[in-house]
Amino acid sequence: MFDFSEDYRVGIQEIDREHEGLFALLNGAIDRLGERKESPAAIAGNFLGELKKYAAEHFSHEEAYMEKIEDKELSRQRGEHEAFAEALEHFYIHDNLKEAELRDLISYVVKWLFGHILASDMMIGKVRRDIPADAFTFTDKYKTDIAFIDEEHRTLFDIVREANALVTDDSLYDKYDAIMGILDRLRGYSEEHFRHEEEYMAKIGYPKLELQKTAHNAFVEKLIHIDIKEMRQIDEDQQAYLTELIDYLLSWLGAHILHMDRQIAEWERGL
Repeated sequence: MFDFSEDYRVGIQEIDREHEGLFALLNGAIDRLGERKESPAAIAGNFLGELKKYAAEHFSHEEAYMEKIEDKELSRQRGEHEAFAEALEHFYIHDNLKEAELRDLISYVVKWLFGHILASDMMIGKVRRDIPADAFTFTDKYKTDIAFIDEEHRTLFDIVREANALVTDDSLYDKYDAIMGILDRLRGYSEEHFRHEEEYMAKIGYPKLELQKTAHNAFVEKLIHIDIKEMRQIDEDQQAYLTELIDYLLSWLGAHILHMDRQIAEWERGL
């Protein structure tokens, strides 16, 4: 069963309420599977039908809200919503559907939903339009007081600062290769940092380790998605795209540290 905890709340009432509804759909399918009163095909058909309808309505409401507040992440969110809806259309339900196939569907939805909330929905209304110069400085408010985590966070801020320097360098006309190099470095260092952080959380028995892993994996996948799906399509308005990308990276990093990473030290101090 999946608990809709405070960690998954984005702070927007309608969106949180609808996310709770998605969690309820997942838990309902799991309950029915455990009762073994229906065939996997019947459960899957009902679950998939309700999920498609509910998700479509939710995505429509979420996108309308983002459009209303002129959120710069709207186009990226819309693309993720469309990809999820398309993936659901490719799931084939047949009379001899196995329980393992239904569990695969549920696992896919869980992974996508949790990752999407933590890497995308958490950023609704939080990506800044104009980044102040000091935003790339690793200040005391981001410190967890866990020395190696703070140093690695500082390095992540520095890498994003380098990316921003490239974006704002008017002497570079085509910044594709340069920014791709920085993104590769950011992705590589992020994976290394997340591994170190997760090893530390496992060592101290931190209870939200799995939640952290979900957020980390979602962020890395987002970087990979940018690499493959989007960076090849920015020739016409490269500058605007890259500026929005830097906004997102910096905002996600800051929000993740403040919302999740600082809790590690707070929990450890309470032992």
